[in-house]
Amino acid sequence: MANQLGKRYYCPKCGTELIVTRAGEGTLKCCGQPMILKS
Repeated sequence: MANQLGKRYYCPKCGTELIVTRAGEGTLKCCGQPMILKS
């Protein structure tokens, strides 16, 4: 899954949020789980 530039992702376990500043391939992970694209 490609990480989308300017999109916000969050961790369902701890609630950490981030905004992607450099798009690329791979999976964003936090607390050992994939982060979820916030709508």
